[in-house]
Amino acid sequence: MSSDEATARPPWMPPETSGGDGPPLWDQDEGDGLIGQLLLAGITYLAADGRTVTSQVQCWGRIVSADPKGIAIMCEGKTWNGQRMTLPPDLRALQAAKPGEYKLSSTGETVVNPDLTTSWTMIDSPKS
Repeated sequence: MSSDEATARPPWMPPETSGGDGPPLWDQDEGDGLIGQLLLAGITYLAADGRTVTSQVQCWGRIVSADPKGIAIMCEGKTWNGQRMTLPPDLRALQAAKPGEYKLSSTGETVVNPDLTTSWTMIDSPKS
């Protein structure tokens, strides 16, 4: 396999960049292709100042639905097992994962060969 093939995005994933500002366009065919994929997600929570990290979590599981309302995973593992987490419906945030073992710093678990990874930063609203 050439290095170009190794880094090529799977056909069910959108291009890495899309033109224009505003919310991403949704493609339901691409969303449907995500169902059943193993996703590893990292989420960093920031204080309202946008700089102070208040917490970081990692979760993983199978994608159970993907539509304009969000990308939902049924979490597996020690901490989040059985909980449903819904991420924003932005297909651009999903990256094909390289094969291997991913050790979660938050739980010590090892996730083997996830299909996709994503990371998000959530900023708390200012207190009034």
